[in-house]
Amino acid sequence: MDQPRASDPDAPALPQPGPDEVSLLIDGRPVVVKKGTTVLQAAAGMGITIPHYCYHPGLSIAGNCRMCLVEIEKVPKLQIGCATNATQGMSVRTDTPRVVGSREGIMEFLLINHPLDCPICDQAGECRLQEYSALHGQAYSRFQDEKVHFPKRGPIGRDVTFDAERCIKCTRCIRFCDEISKSHELGLFQRGDHAIIGTFPGKPLDNPYSGCTVDVCPVGALTWTPFRFRARVWFLKNTPSICVACARGCNVDVAVYKNRIQRLTPRENMEVNRWWMCDAGRSSHEALVSRPRLDAPRVRGEDGTPRTAPWEEAIDRAADLLRSVASRHGEKSTAAIVSARLSVEDLHVARSVLGDALKIPRLAVPPHEEGEDDHLLIRRDRTPNARGAALTGIGRPDAGRVLEIAQDLAAGRVRGLVVVGEDPIADGLLDASSLETIEALVVVDSWDGPTAKAAHAALPARAWSEAEGVYVNCDGRAQRARAALKPSNESEPVWSILSELGRRFGLSANYDSASSVFDDLAARQPAFAGLSYRSIGRGGVPVKER
Repeated sequence: MDQPRASDPDAPALPQPGPDEVSLLIDGRPVVVKKGTTVLQAAAGMGITIPHYCYHPGLSIAGNCRMCLVEIEKVPKLQIGCATNATQGMSVRTDTPRVVGSREGIMEFLLINHPLDCPICDQAGECRLQEYSALHGQAYSRFQDEKVHFPKRGPIGRDVTFDAERCIKCTRCIRFCDEISKSHELGLFQRGDHAIIGTFPGKPLDNPYSGCTVDVCPVGALTWTPFRFRARVWFLKNTPSICVACARGCNVDVAVYKNRIQRLTPRENMEVNRWWMCDAGRSSHEALVSRPRLDAPRVRGEDGTPRTAPWEEAIDRAADLLRSVASRHGEKSTAAIVSARLSVEDLHVARSVLGDALKIPRLAVPPHEEGEDDHLLIRRDRTPNARGAALTGIGRPDAGRVLEIAQDLAAGRVRGLVVVGEDPIADGLLDASSLETIEALVVVDSWDGPTAKAAHAALPARAWSEAEGVYVNCDGRAQRARAALKPSNESEPVWSILSELGRRFGLSANYDSASSVFDDLAARQPAFAGLSYRSIGRGGVPVKER
């Protein structure tokens, strides 16, 4: 059935556009869009999918795949929807016989030299070529000659594998390296059906955002080497969360299979990371399996021998040790080191318990800085919650305060130390010899590092992706990190461990979930007033900093 045209008397009346808008018909349905909007974008806003390969909203328009051809009234030739701006009174049709036939022809050309290896392709299940072949292609091939063969499964960079036979020359990866990472490693070489994507001599694809070329690749030509053959994508459960590798807080999807993170991929958030993330953040989950975990509570007996203990005994032991130090040497003889890698819920309870209940006079937050800020996403501040630490009352990361504690430890003025979420010995902040004469070292951490091994009471905390929490990024945006893994050990959330410790000192607060901790924080701290897990949502909200 023919679609109504704008000039037809039976066509729907076009809405009156504003001064910066245009109204048009797409498949007989009226729509109003801003000037400069392309036909493809206007259709997407209506829920009409125009198939495309080379178009990406974060890249310049190349218009080379020709898959998005549409029919426009009074225009004799089909036009590409990705590069055609919507104009006033335009009538666009996306499913006429001419359009359908052109899509079938484009798909036939794309598949002439494409290998039939979908069953062994890592992109299977999320491949746009596979999807469009089923929706817009033919069920047979008329091509009888030998296919053009290219190199297969070769490293094109540090963590990216390239299969040239699967490439459809959409040039998304080239445009990303030219326009976003600005590293210019990739180019299109040769001509015709022998054209091939490649790197320039002596310049492999090793920029800090090389994994984004895998994200933008619509087929299985570029794949993330650490993820290859680890899991089929239809087995993955994606949990929306954030990356905690630096202060940016990129939005990510945490893909889990068999209770193990298989990959991290960027999740679109125009206010934070748009469509991108760095390679370091993409690989940050590997620490969950490469670093030794503190799996169970551990206490050190009278003879100095460490042993595992039940939770109640371990927390009682920690409380007794800290109480003993304060009574014998005074409250000024205790100090605490708290990490800005913790969530605001953990930090809020840490301030209440360590500062208010235990009366520890000095709470220090170590800085973790590396390199410099770059032009895109990477921040030199490797703590994901430095702003959150300041807003909860713990304080911003301050190397001077940590140094003061280290000096007082060495001089014997600090006899009791609580360390939460940090390993100051491994990071070179404390000398292991300065802890030999300490009377109470209580560690709450996910990792079984040198500081935890030296502790009189070591309490296992859940790691990122095992617990809910809110982080405030470098731009002052509160964002939620969600639990994607079930803990395989005896660990508990930091806020829960500290709450139990606080009860030994008369703290009456009773939390049953991370959201209840956040609600208490929002009621007490003006920066978070009116916020809740629901209002933060998937994209985060700005905090109310003074």
